[in-house]
Amino acid sequence: MGDRNFRDVSLMALIISCFIQIGTQLFAISVVVGTITAAPPRSFAILEGAYHYDSSPFWSTVPPITGLLFIVALFANWKTSRRTFLLVSFGLFVMAGLVAGVLLEPEFATITANGYSDNVDAALQSRAATWIAYDWAAWGISLASGIGLLLALARPISSR
Repeated sequence: MGDRNFRDVSLMALIISCFIQIGTQLFAISVVVGTITAAPPRSFAILEGAYHYDSSPFWSTVPPITGLLFIVALFANWKTSRRTFLLVSFGLFVMAGLVAGVLLEPEFATITANGYSDNVDAALQSRAATWIAYDWAAWGISLASGIGLLLALARPISSR
C-alpha cells in the first residue's frame, strides 16, 4: 500500500471509530441518560437487577481504539497539510475524555451511589440535570473533533 493510500485509510479508519463513539454517546445521552435521570432514584431501576444496563464494556474498549487510531493517523499524515486538523481534533478528543473522566464519571458515581429507591428526590433531579448538561458538552466537543477529522480528509494531501 502506497503512502497516500495508507494516509487515507488510516484517517478513514479513525473517522469511522470516532463517529461510532459519537453516535453511541448521542444514544447514551438521549435515551439511557434520559431514562436514568427521569425520576432519580426511582429511575435507577435501569441500573439494578440481573439484567441491568451497563455500557462500560463499550467505553473501556472503543475510546482506546480511537486513541490508537489517532496516533496511527497522525503518524501517517504528519508531513502533510492534514496535520493541523488532526492535532486539533486529537486535542478535542482528549478534552472530551478528560471531561468524561474528571467530571462525568465521578458525578455519575456520586448521583447513583445510594442506588434505587421507590421515591423521587428533587435535589437529585437537579444534580442530574447538571450532569446531563456536562454530558451534552462532552458530546459537542467529541462532535467537533469528528468534524475536524472530516475536514482533514477533505483536505488535499500536500507535503509540508
